Amino acid sequence: MPVQKFFLYIQPGAKTTAAAGYFDGKLRIKIKSPARDNKANAELIAFLAEKLGLPKSALEITRGLTGRHKVISIETKLSAAAITAKISGSPQ
Repeated sequence: MPVQKFFLYIQPGAKTTAAAGYFDGKLRIKIKSPARDNKANAELIAFLAEKLGLPKSALEITRGLTGRHKVISIETKLSAAAITAKISGSPQ
């Protein structure tokens, strides 16, 4: 299956987990979990998997495990535009 690389900016410790526009040219995701003990990364993967309708095993953080700027590899046939639309909740 094809792999899409996706660039995200993560804001841990937010009130809720949701897509929140763009920051520095990347889709910004607010994560409720704190950035400790890999909790925010785990919640990010679970959030993206749910939004995209994919198993968590189809997503992997390939860069940025300890930072806010992350590169996510997603095994999917969806285009980058379709991925963005599904995550942000906007119509395609």
